[in-house]
Amino acid sequence: MLRIENVKDGNVVTLHIRGFNEKNEILIEKYVKKAVKAAMDALKEGALPGGGAAKVAVAKKIRESAMKERNKQSMAMEEFASALEDVVKAMARNMGFDKEIAIAEMKKEMKNGKIKGLSSEGVKEMPTLRSFSLEKSEIERAGEASIMMIRISDVLSAKPLVKKSKYGANGGVIIYTSTGCPYCTKAKAYLRGKGISFKEINVSENPAAIQEMIRKSGQTGTPVMDIKGNIIVGYDIARIEAALRK
Repeated sequence: MLRIENVKDGNVVTLHIRGFNEKNEILIEKYVKKAVKAAMDALKEGALPGGGAAKVAVAKKIRESAMKERNKQSMAMEEFASALEDVVKAMARNMGFDKEIAIAEMKKEMKNGKIKGLSSEGVKEMPTLRSFSLEKSEIERAGEASIMMIRISDVLSAKPLVKKSKYGANGGVIIYTSTGCPYCTKAKAYLRGKGISFKEINVSENPAAIQEMIRKSGQTGTPVMDIKGNIIVGYDIARIEAALRK
């Protein structure tokens, strides 16, 4: 660790960098320069807590705002918040921690008014600092990617994959769902977004339909989709689109 203290305006600090060999010295010099630049950026623009803390905080605010929106906007905001948290989960996994436990602990501390992030020792308070511009840039790129995905979805939904008249009133699609199933909700929203009507059978409310679903799929989990005789278990977009195009 390198600590420089009591440096007044106008003073100059010289760092002597030594390594095992010339190649090692070049590598050390490279990282020291990056560290100095990051420190200068933080001094100019301000700094944010690192270790994924800023991303979890932004995701929390996005979810709060999503509650005030409706339908597609709310869903997009929720997915964006989840994507930010997925970055932090990947960080936790790469550091050897349980990703779900780590992010749950960060959220818990945030509710208690403490900002904590990931470090080599686990979830710690202000483990590192990141320049504001760097964190902002990463979040903006994630937002741009989300907007692009929404635009692609709009283009695809403008041309339905199935002609309803050809497959009857329900578009040739039957979906077996159960109460409280999040992937069932996603599957139905996906079909509605494509302009495809469907017949829903909730096996929680219609026990007799469970045997029919099991007979078709061999599974007890939901959702199960019957698309013109093609049986799809789970929310599998690639298989759903392939079946709709047949």
